[in-house]
Amino acid sequence: MTQLELLKEVLKDPMLKQKYNIPETELNRVSFDVQSSYPIIEVLKTIIQQKSESVSDANVYKNIKNLFSVN
Repeated sequence: MTQLELLKEVLKDPMLKQKYNIPETELNRVSFDVQSSYPIIEVLKTIIQQKSESVSDANVYKNIKNLFSVN
């Protein structure tokens, strides 16, 4: 399974879509090449990318914190 396939599979969860009010159109165009306006999608992308690169959990957490402290 590719990173994109994994991301799309996670985003299919109805509870996730409902909780974060993510429209189906956003889910259809999700990509690792384009930044989403939904922070949860960016967090998931970061986790998927970095875990596939064997980044430690602690460093993934730090990177997510840094990602959102800049914005």
